[in-house]
Amino acid sequence: MSSTGGIIAGVLAGCAIGIGLGVMYAPDKGEVTRKKVKETAKKKVDELDDAFDKSVEKMRTKMDELIVELEKKLSDFRKSEKEKEELV
Repeated sequence: MSSTGGIIAGVLAGCAIGIGLGVMYAPDKGEVTRKKVKETAKKKVDELDDAFDKSVEKMRTKMDELIVELEKKLSDFRKSEKEKEELV
């Protein structure tokens, strides 16, 4: 989870630096530059949103696998305890 947070922070920092440099060295008029910055920012937000959705889906899949594994272990434990009771 922390590596995902680091990646997202790095991407956001990179976007902010890139946008700042783009505005400083932009050869276009302010209106055109603002439009480009807005479009680029929207694209990056969409990319981050997609990356976040993929991360959440991956975590859900892992949690589902863990739940299935734990349910199986619980079932096996209950079965072994029942067998022990029957031997007594």
